[in-house]
Amino acid sequence: MADHNIGICDDWNGIQGSKVTWTNNTGANCIISQDGTWPFRDGPPIPATGSIPPGGTASTHLKNPLADGTYSYQVDCCTDAAQKTVTVP
Repeated sequence: MADHNIGICDDWNGIQGSKVTWTNNTGANCIISQDGTWPFRDGPPIPATGSIPPGGTASTHLKNPLADGTYSYQVDCCTDAAQKTVTVP
């Protein structure tokens, strides 16, 4: 399994069961919330309480098993306000 280190406002590709660590590279506090089928082992939301501060990180794993597909989620601090996605595999 691979570890994924991504910017909190980026779309990305993942592998079921792999670890993901988001870095909050915005200037605001962030919360990752559900928008459709939740592909992560923890949450929703991430973090379970509070928010991810600017420069902070949050980690979880993709579910295993997790069907191939594209999963969307919301990040409340991104300037584009668009859904974020993870595509498996």
